[in-house]
Amino acid sequence: EAGLMSYTNSGMPGVRFFYRKIDTAQRMRYTDAEVTSMADVVWSGIGSLERLQGMMDALDMRRPLLVAGDRLSVVIEARTGLKLARFSSFHPNPDFADCASGAQIFREQGCDGLVSIGGGSAMDTAKGVKAMLLAGTPEGALAYAFSGERIPHIAIPATAGTGAEATQFAVVYLQGMKHSLSHAALLPEGILLDASLLDTLPVYHKKSCALDALCQGIESYWAAGATAESRVHAEAAIRGMLDNVKPYLAGDVAAAEAMLHAAWESGQAIQISRTTAAHAMSYRLTHHFGIAHGHACALTLPVLWEQMQTEETLRPVLTKLSQIMGLRGPEEGPLMLRGMLMALDMEATPMPEKAVLDDLAASVNAERLGNHPQRLTQAQLREIYVRAFQPVGGEKRRRCLEVWHAVERV
Repeated sequence: EAGLMSYTNSGMPGVRFFYRKIDTAQRMRYTDAEVTSMADVVWSGIGSLERLQGMMDALDMRRPLLVAGDRLSVVIEARTGLKLARFSSFHPNPDFADCASGAQIFREQGCDGLVSIGGGSAMDTAKGVKAMLLAGTPEGALAYAFSGERIPHIAIPATAGTGAEATQFAVVYLQGMKHSLSHAALLPEGILLDASLLDTLPVYHKKSCALDALCQGIESYWAAGATAESRVHAEAAIRGMLDNVKPYLAGDVAAAEAMLHAAWESGQAIQISRTTAAHAMSYRLTHHFGIAHGHACALTLPVLWEQMQTEETLRPVLTKLSQIMGLRGPEEGPLMLRGMLMALDMEATPMPEKAVLDDLAASVNAERLGNHPQRLTQAQLREIYVRAFQPVGGEKRRRCLEVWHAVERV
């Protein structure tokens, strides 16, 4: 673990138990010199899902509400033998009506905790349910008017990408408007990392989730809000993704475990630093083109890197990132990122119409842009979108693939 995590041997082959001391008054503050998970308990390894009851016991949880889709609900019962109260009626983009329904089931069933399993939608829904339980209304949740009720949450990622298990963030809609929740009370107390849950993911979603983890690592590293701690996690995410994505997509079990850890590290990184322009620019892309979130983030990242190269003050952070990524200099960063998209068959769709480009540029969240290391105007945002959609051919295409394959072999 190279100093990134402290753990004790579980006594079960392949399963590791991670613990850290928590300052309950200031969950986001590190209480020791180690850079470790900010959850109370993290268990990792193939087969760790079967230990869900043990984690529930560790967090003094007797009757949790399971937040999961139908397929993963069946997986939980089959592999753990637990018959839990369940909430599955949530949307891919959860809204407060979903969360209110989940909160009602929680109260009716006498639940005392939450278990979420899936991708970002399930974990965001569970965080939204918790916010509703603590606040009572959507307005109270958005104002963080939370009670002190203890409602532990165990998050179990079934994708290697979002890192939502390691963050206090959730995107929840109210009357069609997107709202971002961010409060320390929404940070999951327990995390189970079991890479066997990745086996049935479609290839496209494996690719897009991997891109999400890489984007979060890179964005966290250069973010205005980056710290020494966040950069340790960001570097682990970047290295973990680049070193393992090819064998992971080929079905290698060890690589799948490494990818799940890389995604977790990316979540820990952005929990501290937050994300930047690539994430801010991604949401409308998913709306217009129906592409996955990580795919959308990765489309603008090479152009944002190029844009940052125009400012000499940003060269040191780009140089360090290029070293982490095994490149010969910052100039190879955009080439490698484009080459990766080419190799993964994840390049941009044809150039959008003018009205769509205008809408994309106007939709970007100004708060997230404030964490980007470079100030960007709306006109510059539009130009970045245009460049992201421009096809790459000829010698430049050959060079992009050459740089990517050189990194891929490291």
